[in-house]
This record gives sequence, C-alpha cells and structure tokens, in this order.
Amino acid sequence: MAILLSDAAVFAARKKKTEEVVQEDSEEKTYINIPTEIKKRSFFADLNQDAVVLLENGSPESIKEAVQLIKKPSTDYTDVEKIFLKVADRMLTIAYPSEKQSWEYENFSVQSPYTGALDSVDKGIFDSSTGNVDFLGTLLPAFLIFRDSITDAQLVSCEQAVEQAKAFNSTSFILSFITAKIAYKKGDWEKAAQNLPKIDSASADYQVFKAQVLVKQGRTSEAEAIALKITEEYSSNLSVLKSASYIFFAAGNYDKAEEYVARVLQQTPNNQEFLLFRARILVAKKDYIHAVSLLDMYARNNNTNLDYLILRSTVQLEWSKNTNQATDTVEKALSLYPENSAALLMAARIASMVDGPVAGKYADELVSTILEKEPGNTDALSYALKGLMQRENWKEAYDISSRLVSEGKSDSELVKNHVEICLKLKKNTEALNYATEQYKLNPGDETVLQAYVLAQVNAGSRNQSLQFINSLLDGSSAKMKSFLYYTRSFLQPNETAILADLRSSLIANPRNSETLFRMYEIYYGKTDYRKAQYYLKQVVALNPNDSSVKKLNENLTKLIQ
Repeated sequence: MAILLSDAAVFAARKKKTEEVVQEDSEEKTYINIPTEIKKRSFFADLNQDAVVLLENGSPESIKEAVQLIKKPSTDYTDVEKIFLKVADRMLTIAYPSEKQSWEYENFSVQSPYTGALDSVDKGIFDSSTGNVDFLGTLLPAFLIFRDSITDAQLVSCEQAVEQAKAFNSTSFILSFITAKIAYKKGDWEKAAQNLPKIDSASADYQVFKAQVLVKQGRTSEAEAIALKITEEYSSNLSVLKSASYIFFAAGNYDKAEEYVARVLQQTPNNQEFLLFRARILVAKKDYIHAVSLLDMYARNNNTNLDYLILRSTVQLEWSKNTNQATDTVEKALSLYPENSAALLMAARIASMVDGPVAGKYADELVSTILEKEPGNTDALSYALKGLMQRENWKEAYDISSRLVSEGKSDSELVKNHVEICLKLKKNTEALNYATEQYKLNPGDETVLQAYVLAQVNAGSRNQSLQFINSLLDGSSAKMKSFLYYTRSFLQPNETAILADLRSSLIANPRNSETLFRMYEIYYGKTDYRKAQYYLKQVVALNPNDSSVKKLNENLTKLIQ
C-alpha cells in the first residue's frame, strides 16, 4: 500500500538528516522530529526511524507501511523489533478494528511498557506507568478512548496524555484522531470537528467517526455520503453496516436506516439490539402497527430494557392514546433506572399532558434533576415550562420562558407560551412587543399569529382589536377563523353577540375546545346545566387526559341528578 504523499515527503527529509530537529514554520511542517536526547531514551531509538515515524503517525495506512519496513523474510527479529510489531498490531486492532492486517507475525511473548499500556486498554484501565519518555509511551494509554465506555476520570487522563504527547509530535494522525474522540465523548462537536486529522484516511472506522461528527454538526448530507461510500466498500462488514444504520437514523433518513438494519438482521437474525433498533426506526416513522409487533417479539427475551420501555410508552401514548398504560410503563422504567434522563423526560412529557403527577412528581419536578446537570437541556426546560403553566405557577414559568427567549429559541409553541405567561402576569407591553417581533419574522405561522392577536387584544383598545380581528377573518383557514371568532367574543358588548361569535367559531371548527368550554361556562352561569354538560362532555372527549375537566363533568353530573 502506498504511503500518503505528505508522509513520503517527511520520510525523505528524515533519511537525509535523521537526528536533526525540523525548524520549518509550524503551518508548513507535517511532522515534528523527536529531539536527539529524547530519542536516545526511546525504546525504538535504534530501529529504522522511517518506520518509527510511520508508526507514530498512526493512520492505518502508515501503520501497515511501518510494519513493511521492519518485516523480515525470516523470523530472526530482535526483542525490540518484536515489540514494535506487536505494538503496531495492537494499535491497528484497537483504533481500526475493521482493518485487516496485511502481515503475519508470531504471537511474541516479550513485554514492555508499550505493550503493557495496550494490554491495560483491553482491560479498561488507563496505564500511567509508561514513563512518558517518548511520543508512543505517552500516547498509547489514551487508546482507552476507543473503548465503548470510559469514566470521566479516565477521560481526563486521556486528555492529559494527549497534551503531553504534543510536545513530541503535534501533527500525528492518531493524536488528532484521539483528540477528536475525546471532544466527541465530552459532547463538544465543534472541537471534535476541528481536531479531525488534516490528512484523510480511507479507514472505515475513521470514516464512520467522521460521519458521526458531521451528523452532530447538522451536516447530514455529508455524513450520509460517507456512510454510502463505506458501505459500498465494506458491503458485508457487519460493524460498518451497524454504524451506517445509526448514522442514517441520526441524520433523519429513516428509510435508509431501516434498509441497513435489515441487512444486519439478515446476517444476525437473533440480534436483539437491532431488533429493538428496527422498532425504534418504525416508531420514528410512526409505523406503530409493525413497531408493536417487533416490541412484542423483543419483550419475550427482555421486558426491562430501558430503550424498550421508552419505546413501549411512546407507542402507548402516541398510537393507543392510553396515558394510563404509558404512565405505568414509564413508572416501571423509573423504578429500574431512577436517574436516567430519557426515562425522566418521557415521564415529564406524560405529566405535562395529563395535568397530573407521574411517579408522584409533576413535569417540572421530574426534570429538575436533569436541569441540575444540564441547565441548557432544551427538552427538559420545555417540559418544566409546561408543568409550571399547568400548575399556574406563572412567575417560575416566566423565568424559564424568558431564558429560552433570551437564548434565541423562537419556535411557535414557545412564542405562544411566553405571550400567555406575560399576559397572566399583566406584562401586556412585553407580550405585545415580543409577539409583534415574532409575527414580523413568521407572518405565515398561525400559532404565532394567534399569540399576536391575543397580545393585541390585551394591550390595545377594544375598537382597534375588533378592527384588527375583522381584517384577518377573510382568507383565514377554518381553524384560524374559529380562533378569531372565539377571541372576538370577549370583545362583544352583550350575550347575544357573544353566543353568535361562539357559534360561528364552532361552525368553522367543531373541535375547538376553548370555544366549547366557554359555551359550558355561559350555560353553567345561566344554571342551564344540561346544556352546559352537552358542551363540557365534548371538551372531555377532546381532552381525555385533562383531569380537571373530568372533575368538572363529574360535579356537573351530580348537580343534574
């Protein structure tokens, strides 16, 4: 395999003057030579230094080239050469497990701090006893980053090893790769992207990671192009197919994700992880019938898996519309995984819909643990906001909505909520200014328009508000007309005009819960309880999870009896 062009230039220069420290400008040099005094202390100081440079570079291509420079036709290797080959093999298999070795070597039994560090990686241990006398001795313990699980303390150790290794060689491929992996594990997508090696590698393992970083940055089309390319080149590689399916799912390409999951299941029909993953994809596609079938199959072997419980409760909530079952399922998840963010968020979502506690807590209480650890978690903040609004805790709700607004969040639901909260707190001017700003930015969004209308009605004069609403009626959608008539009813001078507007609202949209509820209030106030219940029952039917409405209906039934 040919070496990379930039590496070749370096090797030629180093052949000319091996012990010389390169003095080129930092923007132009591709590799920093190890100073003479350090090299004399390096375990590989007496080997072919081109091979050492290649190994330090650490791309799969350069590792294979390094082996070719050391490899002999016979097995007459020195102990140092044996260790070099063993380190090369372990670097390749740990960092690039999809790569095939292009050499055969004996299972050498010689040991050294280098091989010991990599043996510790296999055991999930960061080995700090290598001495840090050269680049490899310093960096090899940080190969722990390639394991699926790593503790926060180990992550810090890997970071420290990288910083120390930079003193020996700041432009190594594997150094950049590990630095990017550390940033990715820490959730710093920008830093991960910035530290991707400047010189690309065709390695499937590296390309998969690069695609994962691109997905996190929102560069999904680039990520999908990489996933397609590597699956063409590694069409039967199970690890690559699995990784590609996750990349397509994260990119929102559910059809492609399902295609690759199917290819994985063709090779491993009993793969429970991908059986559940296929159900997850079907839930995302809202194909609930087939998703339920897969969830039932999975439950025969494991009905306590966290992902299974979250998916099951999602189906119960979104498809079956059975909040009681969804509550039972997520409460089981919380009993097994009490601190899990996904379980807490799902419980908060349900609590915000049923207007009541789940596992004894309201939505804002459920996400409080998450917000302590992740104060910027948007989903948690949104559920906390809904919970506080349901409990009419307008002051705390205002604090959260104001924070989301100040951070630039401006989805239509937030606009509507913030305006409503401001109006409840009599902050009419703030409500109008904010609604006006958002309406100018999103004039075609009906939810934003509704918030703008409400702000106008509360902050403006009656005549101005009537004129404004009347100007909007022509050309509005049926749903918008229903809202406008409902809102206009509050501006009417007498009951006859109020009822006329409310009836017009129901003609435009018979399922308008707010209009139906106001009709209930009017007839309840007139002590016409049967007619009041006629409208209230419709509200209950449209809002089966609203416990407060159900209670009103129960009380009304007692009055009628």
